[in-house]
Amino acid sequence: MGLLVPHSRALSGEGTLGSASRPTTTWGTAVVASGTPHALTGTKTTLIAATNKEYDRISVIVHSTFTAATITNGLLNLYLGAAGSEVLWIDSLQVGWAGGPAAGSPGRRYVFPIRIPRGVRISAEFRALIASDTCYVILDLDHTNGSAWVGAGVETLGEDTPASRGTSFTPGGGSEGAWATIGTSGRRYRYILPSVQGNNDTTIVAEWDRVDIGVGSAVKQGLENFILVNNGTNELNQDWTYIPRECDIPSGTALQMRARSHTTPSGVQYATLHGVY
Repeated sequence: MGLLVPHSRALSGEGTLGSASRPTTTWGTAVVASGTPHALTGTKTTLIAATNKEYDRISVIVHSTFTAATITNGLLNLYLGAAGSEVLWIDSLQVGWAGGPAAGSPGRRYVFPIRIPRGVRISAEFRALIASDTCYVILDLDHTNGSAWVGAGVETLGEDTPASRGTSFTPGGGSEGAWATIGTSGRRYRYILPSVQGNNDTTIVAEWDRVDIGVGSAVKQGLENFILVNNGTNELNQDWTYIPRECDIPSGTALQMRARSHTTPSGVQYATLHGVY
């Protein structure tokens, strides 16, 4: 006789789109950068005024930051707390170079298995190379009812806030690209995911890159072959790259990244790593 295994009783989630919203080219919440390049405005834009329940997974979708033949580097911060007393929660998500509905593109999507309290306000702030640049942010919150491990927070490595981007590295073509040191973990990570944006100029080659995370110039087992897609029209869309993978990375680990393209790559790109602890 087989064992009776109950199914996961996941609870309903919530998001920022509502139940009857028709998609538009500006779907989501507009977050506007400072009039000074790379600066924060000091004012947080409300995404969710108060969460209805406690959640344990968040998807962050950001779209419509790309402009043809233009470098559009940008970083997004998320905060928790009431207006005027916000606490930085998830910092430096790379959100530049992203397409959107007008381009038939998914934009950028990050997924994090982290606990989100009930009744909390979630807000955002955007820094960008382009003065007063705008990004559109969509949040989806879910409750898995204990079906997987859930973290307390996210640590970002490799961010270069004065340039609104990550740490530079160059994908290889005929051979592997060189390892780039991204940063040293300050926590013990149970999930990790890489992020890449940008280019050293305004010409992007249509390419598929394979991204690896490493330690000591060697691939960290299980953290290879993340997929990065450049579509060749000044967008950098990695919807399926930004799903975190399980890991066990101790605090104090120096982490690296490298990539290899299926063709001659576009040039320098910029990387960050996000560890869930």
